[in-house]
Amino acid sequence: MSMHLFPEQLSKKIGFETVRTATLKNTRSVMAREQLARMQPFSDPQVIKRRLGQTREMMDLLQNDAAFPLYNLHDIREQLKKSRTENRILPLPAFIDILEVCITSRRIKSYLDDREERYPELKEIAIGLIPLPQLEETLQDVLTENGELRSDASPRLQSIRKRLNNKRHDLRNTINRVMGRLSKRGRTSDEGPTIRNGRMVIPVLAEYKRKVRGFVHDVSSSGQTVYLEPVEALNINNEIRQMESEEQSEIERILRALTAEVGQNREAIRQNLDVLTTLDVIASKARLSIDLEGFVPVISETSHLYLKEAYNPLLLLKNRDIPEAGREQVVPLDMELSEEERCLVITGPNAGGKSVALKTLGLCCLMIQSGYAIPARDSSELPVYNSIFVDMGDDQSIENDLSTFSSRLEWMKHTIRHADKHSLVLIDEAAAGTDPEEGGALFQSLIELLMAREAKVLVTTHHGSLKVFAHEHDFAVNGSMEFDQDTLSPTYRFKKGVPGSSYAFEIAGRMQLQHQLLDKARRMLGEGKRDMETLISELEAKTQEAEQLKKKYDALKSGTEKARHRYEEKRSAIEKEEKKIREKALEEAKSIIDSANQKIEQAVERIVQQGEKDEEVIRQARREVEEFREQVDSGLEEMEDEEPAVRDTADEPEVGDRVRLRDARTTGELKEINGRRAVVMAGGLRLKTKYDNLIKVEDAPRKKEKQQINVTIEGGNRYKMVQPQIEIRGMRGREAMKEVQNYLDDAIAAGREQVHIIHGKGEGILKGLVHEYLDKRKEVKSYGMAPIQQGGAGCTVVEFK
Repeated sequence: MSMHLFPEQLSKKIGFETVRTATLKNTRSVMAREQLARMQPFSDPQVIKRRLGQTREMMDLLQNDAAFPLYNLHDIREQLKKSRTENRILPLPAFIDILEVCITSRRIKSYLDDREERYPELKEIAIGLIPLPQLEETLQDVLTENGELRSDASPRLQSIRKRLNNKRHDLRNTINRVMGRLSKRGRTSDEGPTIRNGRMVIPVLAEYKRKVRGFVHDVSSSGQTVYLEPVEALNINNEIRQMESEEQSEIERILRALTAEVGQNREAIRQNLDVLTTLDVIASKARLSIDLEGFVPVISETSHLYLKEAYNPLLLLKNRDIPEAGREQVVPLDMELSEEERCLVITGPNAGGKSVALKTLGLCCLMIQSGYAIPARDSSELPVYNSIFVDMGDDQSIENDLSTFSSRLEWMKHTIRHADKHSLVLIDEAAAGTDPEEGGALFQSLIELLMAREAKVLVTTHHGSLKVFAHEHDFAVNGSMEFDQDTLSPTYRFKKGVPGSSYAFEIAGRMQLQHQLLDKARRMLGEGKRDMETLISELEAKTQEAEQLKKKYDALKSGTEKARHRYEEKRSAIEKEEKKIREKALEEAKSIIDSANQKIEQAVERIVQQGEKDEEVIRQARREVEEFREQVDSGLEEMEDEEPAVRDTADEPEVGDRVRLRDARTTGELKEINGRRAVVMAGGLRLKTKYDNLIKVEDAPRKKEKQQINVTIEGGNRYKMVQPQIEIRGMRGREAMKEVQNYLDDAIAAGREQVHIIHGKGEGILKGLVHEYLDKRKEVKSYGMAPIQQGGAGCTVVEFK
């Protein structure tokens, strides 16, 4: 459903027709231009969101992806219509156009199918494309790349053209032979053989025409040359004409069959053409949106209206078409009206940008509801309106003679009859063209009535009574276009909450108007009015001063933040470097301890094997190693405690997730997401931040248990240090089993829980003997083949009870 626009020429004066014209230049097809010419803004929020999604995806595609194969969109609607008629023959060029449309349909469908996750809205449109490979193949089999009919389009055509070429060759030879004979006798002119009436002839001098047997087909303008078909070529020419007739009949038969096949597929082709036209319209809007550096704003679910850095599209388009040196500076519009603020009264001096502000808002609304991105920040938010009513007086009239009071009354009647809570009403120069007091009262009544219906009303005016009205009414608010009091020139920046002054006296004083005139005018104005204007001027001056201070504060804050970030980065780098150094030192210490431990164990083993029992020496060595091990392990534990307990993930944060702020180590729970803003609970505090500043985190993986440096020393004559494995490859059976028996006894006595017996693969004899022996040992809990990386079938792993 389209919007209700009043008056009818609203879109032209607001500037939407200029946007439409610029879009038409971006199209690839006649069909898209026809659709855009009829296009009206939509009023269904779901339709608008879908169209904006399509435009956003197309903008991404055109700017960041491979070339979109949207071309050769020929207007073949008439040919498809004709193909329904039986025995109808379409001209050869029509088949070239149909083939190219079929190829484009297939390529577009393949392109979007391959990217369906990135462009779901465009993929949804491409579902309607129907590939026609059989028709493509048929057409490609009979058409050349230059759009001609192939000689092998049918066996009969191939045969005819082969015979025809031979006859034409014979004809040339015959003509050249006759021409050569006559030329020797001086009976021909200087020009060579030529074609007359579709037949090959030779130029013969007029005085010799009776000397040459044949038929005259033409005479030169001077009468000195006749063009004669020699009798020797007569039969050949006749045969050629007959073959050409046969060729044409076969061509017509082929084209008739092709027409019938196109007719059988005409509905699919027409559907493809419609889908391609839709994509052409979307691409045209997207190209213009890119030219305007546009973004798709948020569609408000309420009447909340927010424009952030919104540039007037008409001014941008105007600048685009002129050299950069001559371009005008375009000042963006920042404007926000809450749900409760139903009316905005904009006041201020002439040529301050009030009308441009109204047009910028109105045009942005029309563009959004027509599926365009707008030149404003994507944080902007606009409601969906079902109707827009615009009243612009004077030279900005949007209806003939609208500046007359009677025309404005007609506009009022229509607006009151149709406006509701989904309406946007723009009134430029309210109460102009009639008595100020009566006009002011009339427009104030109109505004109150529209606000009662919850319509959004924006008014520009010079009437002070409307300033007071906006100040006192609960649902109205004042606004103004900023004026630089130092230079007495407009800045074109909108300010909400403060009414504007006309600056009439200030500008007159700057222009050195006589003091007597100014003083008398001030007295006539009255004390109250003069004091209010003075108050407004002073308030605006204070506001400008406050804004300058805020800019300085923002600059200082930005510099401080950058310095803090640099400090954090340097501190983090130093901590990482310190950690690496400590970790390396402790790892080296641990390596040394491992080596020392091994040497001590070897020494103890020798002591035990030699039967010596100096228990005190053993205990002392054991104590020293254990103390050093504890120091190293303690250092490593401290380092690992410094590791973060969480790690970042690549997932998009959702409500309930644990998150971290990008610029801090603070973590907490994500409680709310509101557009691009978010709320995080951290340490009992409710933190508000940007959604893009959050990173989803999860618990870091637990550290591997630290390898203990153990020295197991047992006393007794039977004890000896037991290695974790024994190798018996290459031994004889009895010798090997004796080694296995002694090894297992020692391993059990030493308290080992697991050992490896390396017997090799070979023929499996040793493995069988080992397994047979293990079955007899009661101390064995289980055994089996080792993993491949530890020996596989050549090694048995034994676990003890």
